[in-house]
Formats: sequence, structure tokens, C-alpha cells
Amino acid sequence: MKTNSPFSPLAVTATSFALLCLLTFAQSLFSREFTSTDGKKMEASVIAVQGTSVVLKRGAKQYTVPVNRFSLDDQSYIKKWAEDKMQNMIPKLKVDINPGKSNRSDRKDYYDDRKGSFQVSINISNEEIHYILNGGKASLSVIGEDCYDTKKYGIMQKSSFKVDIQPGKNFTWKGSRLHFKFDDSPPAYWGVKYYGFVFQIKNANGKVIHKSSSQKKFVAYIDKILKLNVEAGFDKGLNSRNDIHIYKN
Repeated sequence: MKTNSPFSPLAVTATSFALLCLLTFAQSLFSREFTSTDGKKMEASVIAVQGTSVVLKRGAKQYTVPVNRFSLDDQSYIKKWAEDKMQNMIPKLKVDINPGKSNRSDRKDYYDDRKGSFQVSINISNEEIHYILNGGKASLSVIGEDCYDTKKYGIMQKSSFKVDIQPGKNFTWKGSRLHFKFDDSPPAYWGVKYYGFVFQIKNANGKVIHKSSSQKKFVAYIDKILKLNVEAGFDKGLNSRNDIHIYKN
């Protein structure tokens, strides 16, 4: 008794039919019959909510319609859709972080003391065309390295700020400048110098939508580092160490 090859016309036809049924079923899961306030009906799926308007897709066409043009049931559905989308979506964000670091010799004495400073500036671009980031919260911790014990690190500065960005727009933030002193040359080693940072953004529902670090060794510990207080000391495995001391200018 012969059996059909998976590449036979019959098998291909059956596979194509099954895929068509699956796609039709999937489309039916996301589409809905919307009713306007004047009683007109339209089968469509929601692809975005922008402020007081909803973007609907019907076939190959998209329509932007005020939410209040629909029935109360449809308005509730659109609101719930937007809440679920905002809570679960990981938007495409481009984040550029400039530490604004500078080091120079301290000419007030004859030692190798140095003066350092940093002022972090962050630019965030919302590369989504429909996603609005409202009520986002960004957290930044600047990390220093102990000049005496180079396996010891600590928190030099902590900052947090709100992030609101419209689709296709940019958001810029600049922190306060911190001036400090250190010596990382023989014969004396003391103080803490700038080493790097960790950065995170959460949406209004508390979901993390972006993480970054200037040092790969700290990527796995971003959440824990952000919880540490200023001057808290730790090693590269995030084991607790004695506090660091920042010699400020």
C-alpha cells in the first residue's frame, strides 16, 4: 500500500489548507466587530492606540478613528487592549549614554593627585511608530573603582527620573556633575575614580523595558546594583565590601 510523500501534491495541498485554516483562526482571535455610535459595523483588529484615537486594520488598510466614535463596549475593549499592550510590550528604544567624564592633574600640590568629574547625559529615542511611553521611570547608578583595592567598586551617584516619549520622538536628561579626587599612581593609592554605570527603564506598570551597562561584568547584576545606596562597596561578583569614600573637590 502506497503512502503519500510529504512533498506530493496531495500532501502539499493538505498542508496549505491546514495553514490557511490556522491563519484564518488566528486572525479571528485578534479581529472584532466594532460598532460606531450611529450603528455602523466593521470587522477589524486593533494595532495601536494613540491618545484618544485607535488605529484599526481591515484587510490591507489602516484607519485612525477617535475612540469615542464607538460603542461603550468597544471603548472598554480598546482601553483594555491598550493597557495589556503597554504592560507587555518591549518597545524599540535607542539609548545613548554619555558619562561626560574628565580627569586632570591636581596642580595644588607636588603629588600625583588627580581631579575627576562626570556629568551623565542620556538621550532616548522612541523608534516605535505607535507606542507612547507615558509614566516610564529610569534609574541610573554611577560606579566607581577603589584606587587602593582595584577589585573593589562602589556607588558614586544615584539618579532616577520620569520618561515620557511620543512615537518617533526623543527624550534628553542630564544629571548633576560630581567632582572628586583620587590617586591611582605610585607610591600612594587612594580615593575612588569613575568606572562605569548601569541603567534601566521601567514602564508605568513596572515592567523593565530597557537595561544597559557600560561594563559587561555588571550586566547580570543591574537590578541589585540599582538597589545599593551611595558609597556601598562590592566586588565584581556583587559580594558586599566595606563602603567606599569619595574625596570631593
